[in-house]
Parts: sequence; C-alpha cells; structure tokens
Amino acid sequence: MLDPAVFAYDQLAPLELVVRSEQVLDDNATLQDIAYTSPAGGKVSAFLIFPASDTPRAGVVFGHWGEGNREEFVQEARILARLGCVSLCLDAPYRRPQEYESQVPEPPGADVQWVVDVRRGIDLLVERFALTPQSLGYVGHSYGATFGGALAGIERRIKAYVLMAGWYSLSKLMRTSPHPEIEQERATTPPEEFRAYLAAMAPLDARHYIGQAAPAHLLFQFARTDPFVSVQDGQLYFDLASSPKQIAWYDNCGHELNAQARLDRVSFLCEQIPMLPPSPEIRQLLLEVPAPVPLPDWAHEEEES
Repeated sequence: MLDPAVFAYDQLAPLELVVRSEQVLDDNATLQDIAYTSPAGGKVSAFLIFPASDTPRAGVVFGHWGEGNREEFVQEARILARLGCVSLCLDAPYRRPQEYESQVPEPPGADVQWVVDVRRGIDLLVERFALTPQSLGYVGHSYGATFGGALAGIERRIKAYVLMAGWYSLSKLMRTSPHPEIEQERATTPPEEFRAYLAAMAPLDARHYIGQAAPAHLLFQFARTDPFVSVQDGQLYFDLASSPKQIAWYDNCGHELNAQARLDRVSFLCEQIPMLPPSPEIRQLLLEVPAPVPLPDWAHEEEES
C-alpha cells in the first residue's frame, strides 16, 4: 500500500478551469468541453454535463474503461442531467491530448495521478455547484473501477461508488491472467522489466484500499462470462470491500456489461444521492443507450497482437 501522502495535493491551488466549448443539447442538458490543471502537471481533459435550466442537486464523476476515453459515459450522463445531476467525465492521463500531458513516469505514477485528478474533479463540482459529500457519487468501469478501488479508500467526500468489472489486484491480473492479450504482453516483455512493472504496480492494487471505503456505499457489477475478470476474482474484490456494499452479476454480456447493469447503477445512485427518481421514460432511455465499444486504436492493437 502506498503512503496516503502520495495522493495529497493543495486543495487551495486554483483549478484554472477552461471551458473550450459549450452546447445545449436537445435533451435540455448543457455539455461543456473543459480542462483543469492537474496537481501532477499538465491539464485534465473532461466533459462537464449538467441540467441546462436547473441547479444540479447531485454530482457524479465517471471513470472510463481502458479501451475508451471520456466519451464512454456521455449518453448516460445526459440522461442523469434530467434527474438533476451534474456529471464529470474525464480522460485518464494516457488518453489526454499531447499538449495536456504531464511528465509523470509510469508505473505507477500516471495511475496515482489519475486518482488525484479525480479528487481535483470533486473539488471542481463542490466549488462550482456547491455540492456536499452527501450528494456525490462515482462510477468507474474496468480501469476506472480498478483504480476507483484505491480512490474509495482515499477520498472521503464521495457517498456512493459503482465499480464495474474492475480488478482487486491489477498486478495479479498481469502476472496470471490466461487472456491472450495479457499472455502476449508477458511473453514479449523482458522478464526483468516485467517484474519491475509488477513490483511498482502492486502497492496501488485496489485490495489495499477497498476495505477502507466505509462509510461510502459500494455497488460492484460483474459479468459472469467476462474474459478478463473471472467470477472468483470479482467475488474476491467484493469480499475485500468494507460495508455497506452490494454485488450484481449479469449474464449474456462480457467486459462491457449490459443495459440492465446501467439501469441498476442509476437506480442505486438515486437511492444514495439526491437525484430525482427515474420515471418509466428515463428507465427506457437508459436501456436504449448502446454498450461501449473499444476505440479504434485499441482494436488495431488487438488485431496486431
């Protein structure tokens, strides 16, 4: 486990928020393309989505999967705006425009940076929309759920966490997974380099932090046939977590999860933070949002491997 001081930063430092563009969408949500300063250097690229005509009553930070970027949850966030919620969808450090990049080394520096950048995003929501800890949630998928486990043990202002298809130990996954992509990475990385990578990543494994998430409420979501996260590993992530917690399993889907998972997590958030309850119309809209697909550059890498 890393020293908690690694995740510390100056909360009084200016965010230096820049709104690069703004549009009011046809569902009465405002979408802003923004950037704010990362405590690690560089800028955080993000979308801010909020009700166009009402003051938000709740806020959610979304962390995308490794195959995606800040676009992953935009449609979901637009629907949440109709429930009185402001959403911050940020890019992980490795997905940011080159001019925004910091010089943080990997590993695990960029992943620590991501945790701190989410915390800075909470500062943004609190400062700009006067939200309280009782009104804040977090949703993370895969990469966002894995390092969301570390976030949950560090950040005390978030009341509810949804962790979708994450790993309790990324270092174990990289060391033992039979998935062809990960086997290929093990086979093509020099042994000394790979061992050094695992040693550097292990202290950031979610297993060290998720047991300290209380009093936050946790919802874990997993697919029974996920090619990356086994049922046993998903269950262990849940078992390691502090209470209160829930776990949900989904059939007929893979690492991307499915529409029922989307409906379930929004229902969970509505129970935990002060969003409006979803009407039948909203529930149907949530079911119709397409599942995420890997970005072209990720698909190209898979094809070449």
